[in-house]
Amino acid sequence: MSINLNKITEEYAKLHFEPLDAFFTEWSTKNAWAPFNTEVSAFHFSLKGKAEFNFAGNSYSLLPGKVVHGAPEKWLTTQVAGGFPCEFLTLYYDYEGTDASYIHSPYELEIGMNSRIISMLWQLANLYKSYGGLPNAHATLQAKTLVYSVLSEMFFSARSIQQTNAHSVVEDAKAYVERLYMEQHTLQELGRRYGMNGKYFSDVFKKHTGVSPIDYLIAYRLEQARKLLESTECSVWEIGKNVGYEDEKYFYRLFKRKFSVSPSEWREYTFHKSNRKWST
Repeated sequence: MSINLNKITEEYAKLHFEPLDAFFTEWSTKNAWAPFNTEVSAFHFSLKGKAEFNFAGNSYSLLPGKVVHGAPEKWLTTQVAGGFPCEFLTLYYDYEGTDASYIHSPYELEIGMNSRIISMLWQLANLYKSYGGLPNAHATLQAKTLVYSVLSEMFFSARSIQQTNAHSVVEDAKAYVERLYMEQHTLQELGRRYGMNGKYFSDVFKKHTGVSPIDYLIAYRLEQARKLLESTECSVWEIGKNVGYEDEKYFYRLFKRKFSVSPSEWREYTFHKSNRKWST
């Protein structure tokens, strides 16, 4: 699923949930949990190696720099991957309600190698190990404080990485449409190229460029058309077709909307401008 970090952060900020337990797990290449139906939500933070968590047919890879979120009432199967032992820290929590889409969904986040998160998780695991069911108010307060600190740091790290990754995606998408601007493109096709649905890809692209992917493509095509009008003797129809528009009238309308003159008028204007330049 596409992760909307603004929405997911809002869920954890406004909804009441209870931390239940935190502990360390070490698997050899032959070990894993026996398949079972999950009862509560959990975050799994990788320390070493690689494991696969499969929630009701959807697989998520747990490896250093990533966290896998498990949802309640999902059939969970796990296995060690990569041929090396695996270590991770798990934080279990409980939430009653149906108005939190992320709390009730498996997903994975890239958070990078954040030593502060790991340090707080170890504190949390040791706290639960020392106090068991957290029998007193002081231990419970400590646990909740650590949990909120872990979540805050986790979402901050994920946001920083997502923004960096989004910038790379947008730059690649710009290069892609510039290289193949004469071909037909849709939001759905562009989104699939980067593992996103069309609307989410459009939102990411617009956030970084100020325009939608389709508007960016149109602007690039028209700029290429302008250059061809100035440097070739091809007909307007041939130029329009060359930059991706089979419909000459539609090409005319787009060109005039952008440059305030028709393609023919632009060619005439640049022709006279060039002659004036050479005659001086």
